[in-house]
Amino acid sequence: MYVIEVIPLTKAPNLESLSYYSAATYPIGTIISVPIRKKEVQAIVINSEPVSHAKTALRAASFSLKKLAEQPDVTTLPDSLTATAKALGGQIPAHLGSILFQLLPPDIRSGARPYPYVSHYTNQEEVTPAVLTATRQERYTVYRSLIRQAFAHRGSVLFVVPNSALIERAKQDLQTGIEKRIVCFSSTLTKKQLDAAYEAFVDFSTAKLIIATPSFAFLDRHDITHLIIDEAASPYYKHKTRPYLDARSALTSYAALTKRELLFGDIMPRTEEEIKRRDDVYSTYEEHPARLNYSNEFTVATPAKPVKTQAFDLFTDELKAATERVLAAKGRIFLLAARRGFSPLIICNDCGHILRCNDSGAPFSLYIEKKATGDEERWLYCSTSGVRMKAFDTCPHCTSWRLREQGIGIQKVISQTHEHFPKTPLLTFDHSTATTHKKAQQLAKQFYDQKGIVMVGTAMALPYLTHGANLCAVISLEAMRSNPSWRAEEQVLHALLSLREMATDHLLIQTRDSEDPLLTHTKRGSIDAFYDEEVSMRQIMSYPPFTTLIHLTWQGTKEQLKTTEEVIGKALRYIDMQCYNNPKPSKQLVRHALIKISHSDWPDEQLVARLRSLPPAIRIEINPDRII
Repeated sequence: MYVIEVIPLTKAPNLESLSYYSAATYPIGTIISVPIRKKEVQAIVINSEPVSHAKTALRAASFSLKKLAEQPDVTTLPDSLTATAKALGGQIPAHLGSILFQLLPPDIRSGARPYPYVSHYTNQEEVTPAVLTATRQERYTVYRSLIRQAFAHRGSVLFVVPNSALIERAKQDLQTGIEKRIVCFSSTLTKKQLDAAYEAFVDFSTAKLIIATPSFAFLDRHDITHLIIDEAASPYYKHKTRPYLDARSALTSYAALTKRELLFGDIMPRTEEEIKRRDDVYSTYEEHPARLNYSNEFTVATPAKPVKTQAFDLFTDELKAATERVLAAKGRIFLLAARRGFSPLIICNDCGHILRCNDSGAPFSLYIEKKATGDEERWLYCSTSGVRMKAFDTCPHCTSWRLREQGIGIQKVISQTHEHFPKTPLLTFDHSTATTHKKAQQLAKQFYDQKGIVMVGTAMALPYLTHGANLCAVISLEAMRSNPSWRAEEQVLHALLSLREMATDHLLIQTRDSEDPLLTHTKRGSIDAFYDEEVSMRQIMSYPPFTTLIHLTWQGTKEQLKTTEEVIGKALRYIDMQCYNNPKPSKQLVRHALIKISHSDWPDEQLVARLRSLPPAIRIEINPDRII
């Protein structure tokens, strides 16, 4: 008989390891099925020893071990994957099982499919990650060359894209001449398609190009020599569920442990990658461009001063004229609305001035808080910088009392598009219409099957519009800039540059601030100038990569918040942290804590262990995009 110690593959943050007794032994790394609370759960074997070696511990235990059923057809995880999970465990407050749970494909961690057999990878050369900054067309030219070089040396390539929408597009752009060597993995594939993909994946007769989303990025083959992370700045690489892994960080650790070439590619990679490139921690792949070159037309349109007797018009004269020209030529138009529904701004009805945060430049939103006495307090809040102040009674620009909250959401854009162009076919692309990947593809097909058509959509439409549009227009730059993230500048410029690449003829941006520096960078394609400003700002504000942000969130009643904060304070009593309430009104009170750790002091194993010991009701995220 043997005592088998396992790590359950489960989301549960407080399950570290469990022990069972078994008639058979299993090698470390074997995936087996174990009983937990009347359920069968997949688990990874981390230790196996004869009962005779553990008699003393078993006699002293206050519980009895459950027996494991016989495990037929077991598979073993590669050492590289468990080593990656252990490396990540030193950086995030999560147990090994929950990390592996997020790294493994859904059908493998559920036990529906065994992990493909992997023989040992033998590369011993140290490699340096590289950064490729270029437009999509230029990047894919480089990728095709790199893939063929790898194939010439009998090496496979893992090509990772942030979401399923980009799988088919990547395949179309990379498959010429290697159609039979491509294997695709994504959550939108049917069971039959996944069966075929796994069958092709374990065919080692030829090198393969494996195109996968982050959920399938840790399927291993012994002949993979290169890892490519395309659209590396995409927020979709960050998991939205505990333990909130960033697939880019996980793949970086994975590539370092397996000594594989790693390439980050994007039209504008994250500032973190750019800083490492400038410091020679990462190398530069191909030539780094100081500017991106575009041949299409670029226009900034400023709305006219509002007239008191007229309703506010989202369409400037320039946008109306450009739309009419494109529709007359039977072209296609994409209008970008910053978000679905209502996007609040505080605007002066008399002078058109938008109330902004002096620290971030982002528009203020208005929040109303009800006090216990029944009175109301009006607050201005900036979701980018976290600045919160009492609402103004008058406009700081013209002293007018006519301040009002205005929403520029997709529903309002659709309504006014109908008013101005009633006979034009109109499509809406947002979470309410593109509810599945298939419906999103159908909307994109409708857009390209018709001429003289307008699509109004949010940013989720961009990956599906593979052939671009004659005219792309941003309805409100202010609404885009209200993104509640400390990396908002980077994300907005990335979106604008992507839109400029997507617009085959013309990109038009509507804004009340024609002097916005992001417009200059978009017009000139001056990414290096932007990085210079962003790096300086992050140093001043102590943002990543100069510090590591640790963000804690908990909620409940006033008494529960106080109790939880005491628990946190006791566990982290030697750590300097800032606690604050969430300024947004909600049914339950929400409180946050922010810890900033110098880059040179991270990772801190002792701090990670203390964070891991906190109650699971406390959400803990490392370097989140939002701290409010």
